[in-house]
Amino acid sequence: MNSKIAENQDLKCRHCGEKCDHEVVENHGHVFCCEGCRLVYEILLENDLDNFYCVADSPGISSKKKGKNNFEFLKDENFANSLLDFKNDEISKVRFYIPAIHCSACIWLLEKLYKLHSGIINSRVDFNKKTVIISFKHEKISLLELVNLLDSIAYTPDIQLEKSKTNTSPYRRIWLQIGVAGFVFGNSMLFSLPEYFGLNLFDDDVISKIFPYLNALLAIPILLFAAQDYFKSAWGVIKQRQINMDVPISIGIITLFIYSYYIIFFQSGLGYLDSLSGLVFFLLLGKYYQQKTFDHLRFDRDIQSFFPLSVTKVKGQHEEQVLLNSIIPSDILKIRNEEIIPADSLLISDEASIDYSFVTGESLPESKQKEELIYAGGRLKGASILVQVKKSPSQSYLAQLWDDESIQQGAKAQVQSTADKISKYFTAVVLVIAFIAFGSWLYIGDFESGIRAFTTVLIVACPCALALATPVTLGYAMRVLSKAGFFVKSTQSVEDLSKIDSIVFDKTGTLTYSDKAEVVFEGNMPEHKVLAAVKTLFNQSKHPLSQIIYNWLPFYPTQEIADYKEISGQGISAKVNGQIIKLGKKQFVDSQATDFDKKANSSQVFINVDGLTYGCFNVKHVFRENINDLFNSLRADYKLNLLSGDQPSEKEYLSQWLPEENMHFEQLPGDKKEFITKWQDGQQKVMMAGDGLNDSAALRKSDFGLAITESTLQFSPACDGILLGENLKQLPNIMKFSKAAFKLVIAGFVLSFLYNVVGLSFAVQALLSPVIAAILMPISSFSVVLLATLGTKYLAEKHLTTIEKSRDL
Repeated sequence: MNSKIAENQDLKCRHCGEKCDHEVVENHGHVFCCEGCRLVYEILLENDLDNFYCVADSPGISSKKKGKNNFEFLKDENFANSLLDFKNDEISKVRFYIPAIHCSACIWLLEKLYKLHSGIINSRVDFNKKTVIISFKHEKISLLELVNLLDSIAYTPDIQLEKSKTNTSPYRRIWLQIGVAGFVFGNSMLFSLPEYFGLNLFDDDVISKIFPYLNALLAIPILLFAAQDYFKSAWGVIKQRQINMDVPISIGIITLFIYSYYIIFFQSGLGYLDSLSGLVFFLLLGKYYQQKTFDHLRFDRDIQSFFPLSVTKVKGQHEEQVLLNSIIPSDILKIRNEEIIPADSLLISDEASIDYSFVTGESLPESKQKEELIYAGGRLKGASILVQVKKSPSQSYLAQLWDDESIQQGAKAQVQSTADKISKYFTAVVLVIAFIAFGSWLYIGDFESGIRAFTTVLIVACPCALALATPVTLGYAMRVLSKAGFFVKSTQSVEDLSKIDSIVFDKTGTLTYSDKAEVVFEGNMPEHKVLAAVKTLFNQSKHPLSQIIYNWLPFYPTQEIADYKEISGQGISAKVNGQIIKLGKKQFVDSQATDFDKKANSSQVFINVDGLTYGCFNVKHVFRENINDLFNSLRADYKLNLLSGDQPSEKEYLSQWLPEENMHFEQLPGDKKEFITKWQDGQQKVMMAGDGLNDSAALRKSDFGLAITESTLQFSPACDGILLGENLKQLPNIMKFSKAAFKLVIAGFVLSFLYNVVGLSFAVQALLSPVIAAILMPISSFSVVLLATLGTKYLAEKHLTTIEKSRDL
């Protein structure tokens, strides 16, 4: 290895691709611009990560201006822990903002960090936000060592010591660009006025001739600053051998600039720099409008806007349901089996078993002892616990869990990706049309008309409206549905809902009320001591039958329980006061127990204490209001099935709407999932409607998982949407609305194509100026947004007018 001063050598660094203009470092047969780049190259080479340089041209980050960063402050354990999203005995999880992320090679390398250190489990990059989420074993690598590792490969995390919010607007840069473009546009128009009207306002010929040169000078900040983002975007995708909508725009701007300079300096003309500045000004206005639209949709997707998660708050001996965003540190919360821990909290109960699979991917529950910290996102497994809130709930973190689960389920076909594909091919076609138009005008000898046709074709035929059609239409549909008590995970979920052709219903808690039923005990009524234990045990479970019987039983003091277990679809068991109590189905409690008469429309829950079966609770279900209208409306358009874990006591009652072969009883959770899979194999798009408890596997497997709940207490990443039980009767209207909303997306595509056809027909004839083309482009986007908002509003009034608006939102 050797280092020498660069002497007029046109050498580029092997790592970052920058010119070695000051120093040349030679090693491994390659040259580097600095020792930092050489070191990064060696690190990647030693770990078999040199394919990094094959993913993109010049993918690396230059280290020549980097000094030795000091992260010793991370030795402070309290501060280091404050940066973590999650930590348990083995695994920690942290999210870093890394400004240096700029291309696909960055993503490739950062997602292979586990090859650089065995303590790193995995990492995932969010390119749009320039963030990386890293899971690591803190016994093998500390947070300080992790940050130093990232720094050593030139991806230095931006760690803010003070987490105070900045007042800097995210739109500051685009405002400056619009301001510069507007200033240049106004002055260029002023300098060009005499020529527009054929006037000679100045007798001095020198003054009149200086205006074109002033325009040329003013156009420089347009090219170098105002239009800079378009050039960066276009160059970025070209390096990846792809194409996007910024490519034709950039070509049009550069063409107009070069041709105008040619006219000014070689033909003593005025050029088209006033049109160029106007073009960029209106392009930036359209970009600002589009950015504001997307940001508004992201805000509407925030979990507080459509998913008012609530929790059980304990005050003395009383429990109440409160919205998640109303709880504060020091509040005491009660968490039941299978519920999500909503905030970082201190365990008050003696022990708890927490499933962190949503956070770590590990399915084995972790044992927590009294006064241990429990992180948000864990799911309780076992008996209910009390926790004291230590930090305010991180809504964005819960939203992350919601989104991550959708990723784990596997990607589904997306309308937005279809729009992207259309945009890509559309852009390629536009480039071909532009060159054909230019060649045609050049063939007949009109070079100036050819340039005008070439630039206006590239500008007027922008597929921005295509990109807006889906998110705006379906995003607004999400807002409308949320106000009607139907909470949808994403715009993709609205599209999935519109394609459903088969619906599978659970029964208990879905078609029946979870809080309304008639309860009758048959057998030998246990003594009060046993009933106290039974009521305590029922209160640990969220299953509708457990809650119905719990509310039916008289008041008893809460008992201490141990070894709580709940088997989905079977029953619950625990040791209470030294006695082993089982509650649930006959085969779970005691398969040899005496049978009791079962009433129509009822379910049975047996009691067994230390091997002795006392009897069973007969719970007669009450079907939801207007269940007749629900089935009659749906069966005309959808194939309907029923999957229930209960015995077939309601089969005769339900047979008036469903054929016998479409009703399946005594189904375990795995059976429901297999049924969904079978129907999907038959090319059916299946929606599963369940209560989110025993149906989680089926909800996750279905094309659209719909959780039915009496209130939004259940945070269930397994589902795609949540519908308040009181609005189940309006499901047919919701389905019609989703189909109509998707047709509105197609209408947006059609409108955009019609606009482009008309615009191109004028552009190829050189009948449009670049400025007019730039004005028409944002107008097309505005027309699509207007169609989406007014169209969705009309559809909502047509299909959702009878939905009772959800209270408590």
